[in-house]
Amino acid sequence: MENIYPQLQAIQPQVQINTVQLEDGFNLNSLWLAYGMEGVAELINGYERKAKQATQLEIISEQKIKFTGKAAQYFVIGYLPNDLGSMKVSLSIVDKDTERKHRIKADLFDFTSVQYQCQQLNEKQGMDFNLLEADLILLADLLEQHRETLFEADANLITDKYSEKELTPRAAEKAVEFLSNPRLMEDIDKLLEQSGIVGEETNRISLFVISSSYKFQNTLHGMVQGTSGGGKSHLINAIAQCIPQEDIMDMTRITPKALYNHGEKDLTDKLVIVQDFDGLDEEAQFAFREAQSNKRLGSSTVVKDRQGNMRTKQKVVNANFASLVATTKAEIYLDNASRSIMQGIDESTDQTQRIIERQNRKRAGMVDTESEHEAKQLLRNCMRVLKKYQVVNPFADKITLPLDAKMLRRLNEQYQDFISQITLLHQYQRKTDDKGRLIATKEDVRIATEIFFNAIILKVDELDGSSRQFFEKLKDFVKSQPTGTTYKFKQIEVRQYTNLAKTTVFKYFQLLQELEYIQAVEGSANTGFKYVISYWDNIEKLKARVKKDLTQQLESL
Repeated sequence: MENIYPQLQAIQPQVQINTVQLEDGFNLNSLWLAYGMEGVAELINGYERKAKQATQLEIISEQKIKFTGKAAQYFVIGYLPNDLGSMKVSLSIVDKDTERKHRIKADLFDFTSVQYQCQQLNEKQGMDFNLLEADLILLADLLEQHRETLFEADANLITDKYSEKELTPRAAEKAVEFLSNPRLMEDIDKLLEQSGIVGEETNRISLFVISSSYKFQNTLHGMVQGTSGGGKSHLINAIAQCIPQEDIMDMTRITPKALYNHGEKDLTDKLVIVQDFDGLDEEAQFAFREAQSNKRLGSSTVVKDRQGNMRTKQKVVNANFASLVATTKAEIYLDNASRSIMQGIDESTDQTQRIIERQNRKRAGMVDTESEHEAKQLLRNCMRVLKKYQVVNPFADKITLPLDAKMLRRLNEQYQDFISQITLLHQYQRKTDDKGRLIATKEDVRIATEIFFNAIILKVDELDGSSRQFFEKLKDFVKSQPTGTTYKFKQIEVRQYTNLAKTTVFKYFQLLQELEYIQAVEGSANTGFKYVISYWDNIEKLKARVKKDLTQQLESL
């Protein structure tokens, strides 16, 4: 066979001919007689497996790939280019005969470049030109395949990890069955509690509805406000765990230009989580709120064209996303807060007790973590099986929000979008019109109004959520004193009563003084001031008035 090989190569040089090395003392006839047909087949198959393995890449690291060819061993050093039209690489070539190492740079997609490098190695190093050329052509093909797998892996990394594993046909059927339950919102609330969110009954269901809008046309945005350490991030992270993880974009920090540099569809059908909105600078806040309002970000950048001339290019990032952000200073983010549904964290003593009890039970191993996981997975699958619809609300012109609410135009739009989202969650129970649009029912309007009520109150109330809770505690403290509503109090007394930090109480006092809810009547900066409550509002009366008005409108539908 070795004598025939050169003759065949001379006749048909483009045909690749492989040889199989027989054991000493054997030829093809003796091998046949000794092992039969199965033995010969196993010998050939074994060689083919080895040959196939030899033509595969060995991935040593992200920046080092090994390939064993016929003429040499090749090491690709550095990252592969992202430009699909190029394969410029740095190669370390180790000659099989001399084991000498040669380093070259070449574009393996450029045939002229490949031939030039092969010719140089042939003339100066004595390496076989034809074998080198064949190796480099095969290496180019293998690297191209490897690069494609890397792109696919980057695109499907999270989806493969969650969606395909969780949304089995049986899981999808179970999710549709769950969404078909007439008491859907109550069942969702129970699952949220089962997933580990204790207390926060109104906030948790409201934030879930906001989050669930991320892949629909009218997306919603939530801003959770409270004091430092109050549990804002914990709440929004717990809600995010109930949303498909492949659709989450969790951001701790956003640089001024970051949002503009996303891909065209990177911010489409996503739930964006911003752990601390206070960490964003003014330019980043501007980009974020423009993305919320306009659902797109446009920027003009300077690029170099093919002729080397500098040109202006328009870049557009589509931004159809829902968002949840946490902040301690909602009062200074009026432009951003107006675009979001405000939620005040529950900072009551009872809620603190519930959280501590839950933490202690979990550390003691008394919490069923498997049950938590099942609740989260069912809610995620519910989001995956929801389909996109346009919603028409025949009662949209029948409900009027309080005219004394702040930023009423945006609040009304958020309220209508909230009703639409409730309808979308009930899509397996709702009818469609002749245009394929989901029709909202009176029940959808009632449920949405009930859940959205606190957001309406926060817009009617002059104080934000945490400031209102502090002021109510302050009023309770003053009423409990011997002189009642005329009692003069110091900051230290209030700190001891509320168990809040000095800086937190100082911030609230400053805000309440600016709004003329309290005023300093005695003392000095050296000895300390004494304050009185100068404006005794009645938040419960305000809530009752708004509630009564909305209830009457709902009953008349």
